[in-house]
Amino acid sequence: MAVLLTDEQVHDVRERIRQVAERQIAAHGIAALSLRSIATELGWTAASLYRYFASKAELLDALRAAAHNRFSDRIEAAHDSTDDLWERSRAIGDAYVDFAMQEPAAYQVMFDYEQEEGEKSDDLRAAERRSHLTLTTYVREMAEAGLFEGDPDQIAHTYWATIHGLIVLRMAGKLDASPGFDTLRHAAMRLITRGARPDRG
Repeated sequence: MAVLLTDEQVHDVRERIRQVAERQIAAHGIAALSLRSIATELGWTAASLYRYFASKAELLDALRAAAHNRFSDRIEAAHDSTDDLWERSRAIGDAYVDFAMQEPAAYQVMFDYEQEEGEKSDDLRAAERRSHLTLTTYVREMAEAGLFEGDPDQIAHTYWATIHGLIVLRMAGKLDASPGFDTLRHAAMRLITRGARPDRG
């Protein structure tokens, strides 16, 4: 007879599975991940893992929700670290890059794996809405303060698309040479920022 676990114990086991899954994704990629490979690393039977996740798709859904929420924790902390809007923007950019570099498997599962909207859990949809909000709120605040003009969502998405592209290039080993990742990132952000600033005439 299976042992009944408390909600807290179930959460702890699922968290342990998540950590193993992200480690395997970092080492071998999303395609190589399977419940069987995780069970083998944990020393479990594959059947025992199905008590916590019914399928690889369900596990990836949970991984993505957890990754989005950890990402949002970082961005929200950066947002709240200062009241200066320009310093806040820089802090958010730094937090974004730090998360991607420190948790590359989580970053990969957030953006390199996609699900049909109808297949997403409520937890994942909520986590995605939260992370989208973290990346648009500060730009909207800057626009409201007169520091930017134009559509805040478009400006925020331009920032995001640029920094994401640079991160993908860095992860692929394409930005190791001059001018270097940080130099290029700051130059790209300055160019976007200048274009979004109002014309003071």
